[in-house]
Amino acid sequence: MPELKQGFGSSKMNKDLDERIIPNGEYRDALNVQISTTDDKAAGTLQTIKGNLDKTFNNTFTDQLGVNAQIVGSIADEKNNKIYYLVYDPSNYSDYILEYDLAIQNARVVVADKYLVRKTIASTVGNQAGQPATHLVISDEGDTTNITNVRPGMQIQGVFSNIPISFSDGLFVQYMEKDTNTWKVYMDSNSSSNSLFTGGYSTNVGQDVVFKSERTLNFTTSKITGLNILDNHLFYVDGNKEPKRINIKDIKEGTDPGGAYHSTIPVKKEDGTVITYQGVNRIDFRVQPPYLSEEYITVIKKSPLYPPTLILSNTSDGRIKSDGTLSSLRSQVSTVFIDHNDETLSPGTIKEITFTGTIPDYLPGDLVILRRFEDFIDGDLDNYEVIIEIIEYNTGAAKVKINWINENPSDGALNVLSSAGNPIPVLFYSMLKQEKPLYEFKFPRFAYRYKYVNNQYSAYSPFSEPAFLPGDFNYVPKEGYNTGMVNTLRSLYIMDFIEDLDSLPKNILEVDILYKESNSNNIYTVKNIKVTDDEWDAYGSPSTVSSLPAGAYQYARTKGAIRITSEMVRAAVASNQLLRPWDNVPRNAKAQEIVGNRIVYANYLQNYNLI
Repeated sequence: MPELKQGFGSSKMNKDLDERIIPNGEYRDALNVQISTTDDKAAGTLQTIKGNLDKTFNNTFTDQLGVNAQIVGSIADEKNNKIYYLVYDPSNYSDYILEYDLAIQNARVVVADKYLVRKTIASTVGNQAGQPATHLVISDEGDTTNITNVRPGMQIQGVFSNIPISFSDGLFVQYMEKDTNTWKVYMDSNSSSNSLFTGGYSTNVGQDVVFKSERTLNFTTSKITGLNILDNHLFYVDGNKEPKRINIKDIKEGTDPGGAYHSTIPVKKEDGTVITYQGVNRIDFRVQPPYLSEEYITVIKKSPLYPPTLILSNTSDGRIKSDGTLSSLRSQVSTVFIDHNDETLSPGTIKEITFTGTIPDYLPGDLVILRRFEDFIDGDLDNYEVIIEIIEYNTGAAKVKINWINENPSDGALNVLSSAGNPIPVLFYSMLKQEKPLYEFKFPRFAYRYKYVNNQYSAYSPFSEPAFLPGDFNYVPKEGYNTGMVNTLRSLYIMDFIEDLDSLPKNILEVDILYKESNSNNIYTVKNIKVTDDEWDAYGSPSTVSSLPAGAYQYARTKGAIRITSEMVRAAVASNQLLRPWDNVPRNAKAQEIVGNRIVYANYLQNYNLI
């Protein structure tokens, strides 16, 4: 029988003709095969490759899916031998991401988005006499944790006092409190009408109330158009919403494998423990771990929108007057430092003096330097003739102790005797003894950025105004410049880098305080403030709203404060970060691919039309 030698260039299967008369380039049968050879390629084997099998999930979760549930996207993670399915389940008002493990041939829920739940009123709720009724009571469903899927921020729909309330009326869950076998769901309204709270309302036992939240995964009948896995992160786009990124390992820890409750986002400290915060039997917007929402899975991460607040002081201890203005550190005093025998007073001598001119803001314990002939307006604090310590002080009148005195000044005696043998007072200029100023010849600016989990950094906040306190105007014609333009800053507080905790993303682990000089593009890290540091929870700057009551309420809702007492900075930040005023992520994209360990988008929509 003659040997048949055929090529397959046409890549076309032809079952109609006998194999002996098939045109060159076509074939009758095909198999998926692979060829394995020895190291020296002297021998080899040809073996078939397994095809696809129809598999079913060996768990009861899929039985809970609605009849209209459908898979809108899937991808194989060949490195970890797993498959991920994106499931749209409109019948149960839920979206899921499932993980199928080929090793154990079982599936579990990785992400559960429960965006609408219906609950039954567990007891009658009505307002007490003269008191507004602001909460509902629902069953805890036999669990001490919150498995009801009701959570702060959800909108509320129901009938109250025979008045239908729809989602558009602005009623929402503010916080929840645990009671015996129940949850008290406290409500608030973002509507201008507060009739529900002033007039009270009532509901009947057994009546249903519907709670709805903004959707997180937001799957629809449309297929996911771009889906990739990179370093245990799932990236996807659908052409309608902004690109998403999900850390599979972390979010699995906050998700019930059976999909019973809405996912949470565990945020871990450096030691690996999960950050938790919850009041006594209370769940509010500050709950940690936070409930999953869209802001935690978007590729773009929130960056600070406002610069930090700077509190500047010309004293090393950060001294500022009660009205917020700088303390007065310079003054004058007419006094004597000799006795009637023309002997210089010795250190340790106690005497009383009165400062004239500007009343300085000195305090007991302050060291004050004195000199004749020249005021301290030029910032030169090295030349002085006397050091005194303030023992008692009252509006310019002071009892002081001489700590040091120059007994032999080169420009003549400190005081002289009159013809009658009495010491003649001499005008001395005074200045609070201080450390050398910070940033004496610099115009520093400060900003901050967020560090998220997985070492993601946000863009910079806007930079602050220069941290600069000029001295008094003192033009020197010979030199041709104003020596008062020397920075007299000695203490600096950087504040308000932790915004309102109700809106601050809960997956922020650190805040980097950044430093930049006006004549350089280099940016340096001043300090890393961790979520566990005292500076994180410190009060922010005092509020300037005069209508606020005194006490703790005088402070803004922002927090965070650190004190800068030296010019030391840490490592430089990568120079390309200065060119990143925002994260350039498309509004939506239809195509996505990994190229060189980078996510690349195509067929995307970017920017907004200006109207």
